[in-house]
Amino acid sequence: MLLLVMCFAGCQPATPGKLVIVKDGIPRADIVIANTPPRTVKLAALELQTYIEKMSGARLPITTRAQTNVAFHIYVGKSSYTDRLKITDEGLKCGAFRMVAGNPPQADSQAGWLVLLGHDGNFVQYEPTARGHLDKPRVLKEWDAITGKKWNYPFFTYRRYSPAVGVWDYDERGSLYAVYEFLENLGVRWYMPGDLGEIVPKRKTIAISPEDKIVKPDFQCRNLGGYSPHFDCGPRDSILWRLRMRFSMGHEFQGHGGVAHRLNLVHGRKEVQESHPEYFALYNGKRHTKGKYYSPCLSAPGLLDSTVKFARFIFDRYTNEPAISVMPNDGYVKHCQCDLCKGKDTPERGHDGKMSDYVWDFVNRVAIELYKTHPDKKVINIAYGSHRMPPEKITKFSPNVVVGIVQGRLNFHDPKYRARMVAAREAFRDKATPGNMFTTDHYLYSRPGRALEGIPVYFPHIIAEDLHSLKGQTYGEFIELSQGPGSAMHAPGFNHLNVYVTSRYYWDAEQDINKLLDEYYKKFYGPAAKEMKAFIEYSEINWPLIRTKIEIIDKTLALLDAARKAADDTVYGKRIDLVRDYVRPLKELRSRLAMDRKDVPKKSTWDRNESEIKIDGQLNDPCWTNGSYGWRTYASSLAEVETGRRAFSGTSFRVVWIGKTICFGIHSETLNMKDLNITTTNNDDTALLKGDFVDVLLETQGHSYYQIAVNPAGTIFDADMKGGTNTAWSSSAEVAVYKGDKFWNVEMRIPVGDAIEGGVDPMKCVEGRCPSALYPWFINVCRQQARSSETRRSAWSPTGRNTFYVPVKFGELLVR
Repeated sequence: MLLLVMCFAGCQPATPGKLVIVKDGIPRADIVIANTPPRTVKLAALELQTYIEKMSGARLPITTRAQTNVAFHIYVGKSSYTDRLKITDEGLKCGAFRMVAGNPPQADSQAGWLVLLGHDGNFVQYEPTARGHLDKPRVLKEWDAITGKKWNYPFFTYRRYSPAVGVWDYDERGSLYAVYEFLENLGVRWYMPGDLGEIVPKRKTIAISPEDKIVKPDFQCRNLGGYSPHFDCGPRDSILWRLRMRFSMGHEFQGHGGVAHRLNLVHGRKEVQESHPEYFALYNGKRHTKGKYYSPCLSAPGLLDSTVKFARFIFDRYTNEPAISVMPNDGYVKHCQCDLCKGKDTPERGHDGKMSDYVWDFVNRVAIELYKTHPDKKVINIAYGSHRMPPEKITKFSPNVVVGIVQGRLNFHDPKYRARMVAAREAFRDKATPGNMFTTDHYLYSRPGRALEGIPVYFPHIIAEDLHSLKGQTYGEFIELSQGPGSAMHAPGFNHLNVYVTSRYYWDAEQDINKLLDEYYKKFYGPAAKEMKAFIEYSEINWPLIRTKIEIIDKTLALLDAARKAADDTVYGKRIDLVRDYVRPLKELRSRLAMDRKDVPKKSTWDRNESEIKIDGQLNDPCWTNGSYGWRTYASSLAEVETGRRAFSGTSFRVVWIGKTICFGIHSETLNMKDLNITTTNNDDTALLKGDFVDVLLETQGHSYYQIAVNPAGTIFDADMKGGTNTAWSSSAEVAVYKGDKFWNVEMRIPVGDAIEGGVDPMKCVEGRCPSALYPWFINVCRQQARSSETRRSAWSPTGRNTFYVPVKFGELLVR
């Protein structure tokens, strides 16, 4: 929000009334900082000096005492000089700053001056303090002695320090932002990390008018998250770019302990899992205390009591902490089956709402207890996964509940999706105290191995429209961005535009997006501005269809080639080359789309969002039997893999979509169960593929392909087959085998992650979207029977060869 506008005359000759910093390449000013300035003020002075020199060739000296032999002083940060001018940082919070230029009182020197001032301060680590990852055990031991409990330590903040730049992400840096604003007003732009990403106009004379400006962000929390660039190990150029975009951790609202999946601070230790199994969800008669994604029982009185005690301890010991998160872990999608939890889920609301009342009730109960003793502190939970939708049984949250809403903004091209998310935001806003809401978003789509890798997912207009609509509704946002090699930004030549637009709208959500973009095209792509505008605008409209349309791929690449030709061998051409490198996977995608799949079978199935399924191999759940219709009504049979003739042993399968999982039921007949050839009982052992097994092969919208094989012992071999056999990948499938007199069944539930909505670990799930007529999957379900005399293979979609692994022959799958 701009209150007063400062006028700059960067390239014009100095005129009366102008305050001259540089004249004809000769410095006429110094940069003045305090005797002991905060870290970010030192950086601010250095940045100012560097870019004034890049622009004009003049190197302004940095000093703690204003020199008498210059005509102009630039005061960066608070000092005795700004105190004398009675210019303070009062009211300048969350990165806000003031820029004042003018002449001092007549009693002082007649030198002109400029004050660039915001709230600055050095972050001080809490004690006990970890110096690095290897120091965690010592800190945890000290923490146990302090608390007398077995809680996790919440403040491993060492990862928020950048040795490359010498600042903490938690450092207050209003004056640094003032310097960046000043330089941007002179025409400097940092569109992308590194020298290739910056625009620095040449100005031999730099002069400004004596004016006054205050700049405050429209969103106080502007958190780029911990992925890219990673603050503690990211390269200097990347960290500086992050600062120049004026992001902020938002610790004034959310504290220093993080906001995502923080309930594990209370129950995540092995000692708690062993001593309090009742804190954990009951599944099939066993408490879920193993693995990374252990699920809590939110009805357990002891867990509630421990959570409240933990929060009170934090607030009492670290009095500046404003909030604490009690968000459950990732993968929390299954309701606890204990007696205390019965009836608290709402499966009829679908995947995104089936645990909303259950989870938000726990959050609200914690908040109510804390409000009694710490009414000024906040309790945070992020609406995510199975509790993404607002609860229906809570009319109004406790006044201290803060709601974070996971969006998936890039998916707002779909009017139905956008309407659903906006409705959820409005419902949460009605339940929460005004000001107690923020959004979270995922810009992780470009990460290698993701379904959208190589797709030019530009959405600047959606970003602008959404942040404009959110102004005044939320205090900010947390976004996650793909991390590339060396902890830098992944694919910066492509990724920077969406992030740049987001950062600009965090500060001014009222600006004209087309004006912002036109400036970007002109400055960043020069002679290819028109062509890159055409490419980006075409991509913005058509990227959702590009994975299914060859003609869109061809048009996209043709527009980009035209831009490269217009840029010639210039710096602008180098920038376009980065985009061309990023979209190389489009050529592979085009080849897949060009495959002749005319003769493959097609299968449609149902979205059983309301269904529950017990993975026991018996295939007797309603989703399989369809009441009176029975199993065989909608089951598909397998045929000989080479000939397509009827298979020697009957095999049939069904598939359904339930929530955000795809479930397969496979029924395999056999004449003699004693003849089953089980070659291994060790998961991911390739020996499994030499015996009897069934094979599920999945090609999603952007990934070809995944393999999940199961033998009669229930042993699994799963691999990501894209570019080879990657057994480090895990399907995270829940699998059960059931053996009868003359058959064996396999029942599996496979989690599916949508990169568009974010929060997906591509190494732990199938990545894709629900198959539809527009965005189908291609699959095959196969069976091998290995005997000493022969090996029989059958498949739903015969390949014409004695192998299953022919993606061009996979059959088409869509969900109704």
